[in-house]
Parts: sequence; C-alpha cells; structure tokens
Amino acid sequence: MLDVVRGGSPRPHEFGEPAGRTVLVLGGGGALGAYQAGGLLALLEAGVVPDAMFGCSAGALNAAFLATDPTVDRAEQLRAWWLNPRTQHLLAPSGWSRVRGVARSVAAGARSILDPAPLRRIIEEHVPAHDLSELHIPLTITTTCLDCSAPRHHRHGPLTDTLLASSALPGLFPPVRLPVGTDAGIGASGCRDSHLHVDGGVLCGVPLTAALATAGPRDRIIVLDCGLAPVTWTRDRCAAAVPNDLVLGAAVPGGVASPVTEACGLAPVLTGRRYVAPVEQGRGLVDVVMRAFTAARSVANRVEIADSVSDPRVLVMPHVADAWVTGLLELLPRGPRDFRSAAALADAGHAATSQRLRAEAIDRTDRATDLIRGRALPDR
Repeated sequence: MLDVVRGGSPRPHEFGEPAGRTVLVLGGGGALGAYQAGGLLALLEAGVVPDAMFGCSAGALNAAFLATDPTVDRAEQLRAWWLNPRTQHLLAPSGWSRVRGVARSVAAGARSILDPAPLRRIIEEHVPAHDLSELHIPLTITTTCLDCSAPRHHRHGPLTDTLLASSALPGLFPPVRLPVGTDAGIGASGCRDSHLHVDGGVLCGVPLTAALATAGPRDRIIVLDCGLAPVTWTRDRCAAAVPNDLVLGAAVPGGVASPVTEACGLAPVLTGRRYVAPVEQGRGLVDVVMRAFTAARSVANRVEIADSVSDPRVLVMPHVADAWVTGLLELLPRGPRDFRSAAALADAGHAATSQRLRAEAIDRTDRATDLIRGRALPDR
C-alpha cells in the first residue's frame, strides 16, 4: 500500500527510478478536525507514514500532535483527543463563555473574546517540543500575517506560539506576535520584522500550494481538507462541487450543489443526497461575524489553491461532503464549532480515507500492470 500511495506506480525503484516523499497537507476546519483525525488514523494503519507535513489551524494541531511520533498508537491518541470534552470546550466555548468574554474585552480593551491560555496549556501538554525543528517529522505551519496581509508558512520557530497563531480565529482569539525569520518565504518575501499573525485559514486554509512549491517530481502530496465548505473539490467528481453560475468556491447556504456520480472515489452515492455546506445559525454580533468570515474564507481559499488541485502529484482524500452523500455520515455538523457528532465524524473520516486508499491502490496497480506489459512487449 505504501509504495502505491507514494509513487506514480508501485515500486518505482524497480525501474531504476528513486521513490519520492509522502507529504501530508492538513487543512483547517474547527470541529471537522475530528474527521481529519480519523483519516490520519486510516493512513497510518495502511502504512502511509509522512516524510513531511503542512498544516493550518485545526490541521496544524493535528499535524503537530502526529509529528512527534507518527505511529498508529499516536493517531489513536489524536482521535481520542478530539473526542475529549475538555478539547471540545476549548475549541467551541459555550455561549455564556463568549458573553463573559465580550464583557471582559469591552472592560479591559482586549483584542479578543477568549483567553488563549487554556489552549496554550493543552498544546504544551500534548506536543512535547519547544521549536518546530524538534519534531520527528518536518512540519510547516501556515498563518496569516496581519501586517503583510499575506499567508506565511513557518518551518521553524516557537511551536506553541505558531500553533496558537495558526488557530487564532480573528475576534475569538488574540493575534500572536511571531519573531522575524520563522516563515519559509514560500511564494512571497519573508516578514522582516516581528509581526502579528492570525488564523492561516483567512487566506490559505489548505496550504497545498506551499507544499507543491517544495515538492519533487516523484513526491506524492496527500490532502485532507476538513472544511465544511471544502476548497479542494474537483468538478463532477466531488460532492462539494457547485454549479457554474455560482461564484467559484461559494459552497455556502443558499447554493445548490450539482449532482455527482462519484464522490472522490467513494461509492455508491445515495439517491437524492446533494451537499450544501452548513454554516451554524445563531444570534448576536459574534455569530454574524463568524458566518460572514466563513463565507469569505471559502472563496478566498478556493482561489488560493484552484490551480494546484489538478497537479498529478496530488491525491485528495474524501471530504466530509463525500462521506455524507455516500452514507458514511448520517448527521452533518451545524458549523465548525459543533462537536455533537465528533465520534461519528472520526469514524466517517476513517472509513472514507480507507475506502479511497483501496480504490487508489487498485487503480494504480492496474495502470502499473499495463505499463509493465507495455515495456515487456517486443517491438513490432
């Protein structure tokens, strides 16, 4: 299985060609991080061990957790972490917590509703490293630089601060000042001063373009996009595809998804199921801001990676949209802070990724067989 996923055909070294790396790209998505954790467990169970990882927001948390020890046992611990009520409370605070946060922010002039200290403690508890360079698997974390108005991709620097920055949803958590020179300078010149950084999902929630910028010709980039409005869909193949008359990437409430016959390699698609990305409904200023941010982020992120998805080195794992239309998930979350079905999400991510890997292995084996037969045929 590992050779099939890593290279363009099984065991490329048999033909004198070096095998490439396996690179994981983990997008952000709040509570959908549980779905992604299930997918990561399926990858490790199949023997797919990453050589490098790129992560943003919830995906960065998952990547850092796994990068310390990329094993099946560690992946199972990550799944349990997402199902832990303590984790869920930190990432999806109650309405009363937000009300108190607003009052505290107004009184103290703070720049956010929530205190990041509890999230900092839980990161330090579960990821025993101080700098990104100390991780067992090289990890690049994506943030959005407020001063540069650009995505930044950090390969070294303070691990906890960079994770907090990548997860700092504007308004809920305060921006984080990161030291100069911690970003990789992919696609843009690096920050020349210590700047304020927030959630990478503002501009680049799935850092696929950054991963491709460092990839070799035989590398395999596996993408787990866990957004409720996925941005890595392929038209006519993915349940998150939208019709031509909608804005590119605008899989938001009010849009009607186009019918699909294949859901990212999963089958069968259940009759009558069409995916429209849900966005949590709520009242109050915070909820209105969050809904507007989710819609804008979907469009911006889709534009960021639109040209990268078609690269032949990229393998996109099924989204939650695909899992839902094929019956692997019965209840969709109401939004990125809805943890009611965390266990079902993790199970669906595991099942969908396992099925996709099996389908990919069969497809690549068939193509490799054709290639070998073609080479063995005598010239005529």
